[in-house]
Amino acid sequence: MRFKKSISSLKLPHYKSTAGMAAVRMPIPKEVLLPLSPMNAHSATASEPVVQVGDHVTVGQMIGREKDRGSSHIHASVSGTVKAIEPYAMGGAKGTAIRIESDGRMEKCPELQIPHPTNLDEFLQCVRDSGVVGLGGAAYPVWAKLSAAQKAHISTVLINGAECEPFITADHRVMLEQGELIQKGVELLKEFLGSEEFILGIEENKPDAIQQLTERFKDDPAVKIMPLSSVYPQGAKQVLLYNATGKVVEKGQRLASLGVIIINVSSLVKMAEYFVTGMPMVERIITVDGSAVKEPKNLIVPIGCTVRDVVEACGGLKEEPGKILFGGAMMGKPQESMDAAILKATNAVIVMNRKDAQKTAPSSCIHCGRCAAVCPLGLIPTAFYRAMELEDEDQRAALLQKEQVKVCMQCGCCSYVCPAHLPLAETNTAAMGFLRGWEKNHKEGGK
Repeated sequence: MRFKKSISSLKLPHYKSTAGMAAVRMPIPKEVLLPLSPMNAHSATASEPVVQVGDHVTVGQMIGREKDRGSSHIHASVSGTVKAIEPYAMGGAKGTAIRIESDGRMEKCPELQIPHPTNLDEFLQCVRDSGVVGLGGAAYPVWAKLSAAQKAHISTVLINGAECEPFITADHRVMLEQGELIQKGVELLKEFLGSEEFILGIEENKPDAIQQLTERFKDDPAVKIMPLSSVYPQGAKQVLLYNATGKVVEKGQRLASLGVIIINVSSLVKMAEYFVTGMPMVERIITVDGSAVKEPKNLIVPIGCTVRDVVEACGGLKEEPGKILFGGAMMGKPQESMDAAILKATNAVIVMNRKDAQKTAPSSCIHCGRCAAVCPLGLIPTAFYRAMELEDEDQRAALLQKEQVKVCMQCGCCSYVCPAHLPLAETNTAAMGFLRGWEKNHKEGGK
């Protein structure tokens, strides 16, 4: 990988029209559908259901138990009756989900208690019990990330408040509205991880959040509020790490080996909230926006409600939808239906009209090199594109390995700048999936 003074320079239109809109709680949905796996992480393991059809459940009650480090506990986000435990598919992934019919009462689980850990192991178990996952990316359980402190000293905690994607302002609202919980999260990590330095990286297009949090932490020398250039993908792990600390994480290297962990600001808040209220992760703030939405808003939504629910809470649609995304315009995951369920890691629902969703037909590569020039990690996306055109799978795999396709962070910068409108980002994703399968087959076959 090659690095410059800053390893991100792509300027995008922000489209953050909801930045000044405080998060409001949506009406209680009639039902929720809670997948037992994150669905957006290829290595994730499904949790195991611990309820049966017909059971009455309450808010915060565990309904799915984790199986390993790749899964997390699932908790009921409404009170009501378990109507089904059924197959569920989303974005090409398949799994099982629990459907709960709401009784409209939002009755809290009577067994919930505020945790009081006394050491690191107890603290990690409490975070594990909370069901909190990474809310800015692959939904990796937060306890598993923090468990790095059991093997290595984590001197620096880098809190990701960049929120560099167009449209999304959910983290922005969290920073403005839940500063006390950010402070609580920092205090917890100081106490149990023993970290000495906390860097909260925030893009400069959020001056109110920068000002407010600078004031909040003015008497805490361990916390630094760091304004970052408003460039994309500033919030990506490798980019944020380098631009905030000057450190580089190499392929296959763990951040903890550098004495650093990165945690999304909303993840930190949800973790802290559990230690204040005893309520596990059952809801979150999301941004609902896009050219087809009548009244874009930031909403507090129960996990498992549908796209249809959140759009109705925003006045419905003003045009027929052409594309539905979970996440931003660059890295968002397309959804096939208005009935897709909001996941823990869903930070936005973007609904575009048909005109904005229309793609330009690709033409031939003109070998301009723009995709390689803009790649934050110095990769050559056209090499992956060429590799995927090879019929011989062994040759294809060899080229993808040589060009380090698995290093790709899938930020979409290459597709954005391509004058030929080649589907480079989509090809990168397909190439990574192919290589994982090829390597698995060859490992199992003993080749």
